[in-house]
Amino acid sequence: MYDDNIYCSRCPVCNHSQLTQIYQFKNFCVMKCKKCKNSWRTNMYDQEKISSIYRSDEYAKDPFFLYEKNHVENLTKKRYKNFHRGLVNIESKTGVGKLLDVGCGSGAFLSIAQERGWHVDGIELSSSLAQICEQNVNITVTNTSFEEANLPTNYYDAITFWDIIEHVIDPVFCMKKAKTLLKSGGVMLFCTPNEDSLLAGVAWTLYKLSSSYYSYPALALHPDYHTYFFSRQGLIKTLLEINMKPIKSYSQEAFFEHSPLASEIQKRVIALIEKVGSIFDYSYELVILAEI
Repeated sequence: MYDDNIYCSRCPVCNHSQLTQIYQFKNFCVMKCKKCKNSWRTNMYDQEKISSIYRSDEYAKDPFFLYEKNHVENLTKKRYKNFHRGLVNIESKTGVGKLLDVGCGSGAFLSIAQERGWHVDGIELSSSLAQICEQNVNITVTNTSFEEANLPTNYYDAITFWDIIEHVIDPVFCMKKAKTLLKSGGVMLFCTPNEDSLLAGVAWTLYKLSSSYYSYPALALHPDYHTYFFSRQGLIKTLLEINMKPIKSYSQEAFFEHSPLASEIQKRVIALIEKVGSIFDYSYELVILAEI
């Protein structure tokens, strides 16, 4: 069972004490703050554990990080199309300039940005992925955590967090640090699973109606390597608290093709739910742009 610790009594995002328990799994609970509307796991990791996860060879070999240059150039894969859409939205506010990608992986997003004329920098905790990114994009990647990185202030036009903010121990610290690195008028982009998506809603309904017997779908959406689970309302509230101005939010269909957890039938059901969710802008992945 989960440990009864501080994460069961205080919100780690806003320090509020009015919490509700959303899920109780075997090894942890998912709590939600009634004030900021964000959620988190109760068995929170420390920085040493986070580093060990993302510096492991197993993590670097995840199919999610496969880099296929021909697909990037042709934008034929859903994931790359999502990157392209994000850049279009960023450029509508900043034009093309200096961009930092936090958790750059093997460099697929940076490659697309570079092709569009951006001067790109990357940060990656995995040394294996950092080396691959350097080879793929022909840049020097900062091989450390964003929290520890020594970076120039008032320098970047855009900073992107593609599927990163849900992995950190202190998301507010990361947001505040990113703010100091942006030029006036600069933009942050966050992409993270949406706790209020249709897919998450279906998982929660199965969990509740079965009295937690059908917990697999919900557990799969709250994996071991995610520390926080944001809603659209919650992430926007958090950005407003640090005086960032949210300027655009939308959802996009998740990239589940790489997942080893789901069977082919489950992946087809997920794809169907995502198609329905996209009609109402409630797909699984949430994208929010905020301006300094």
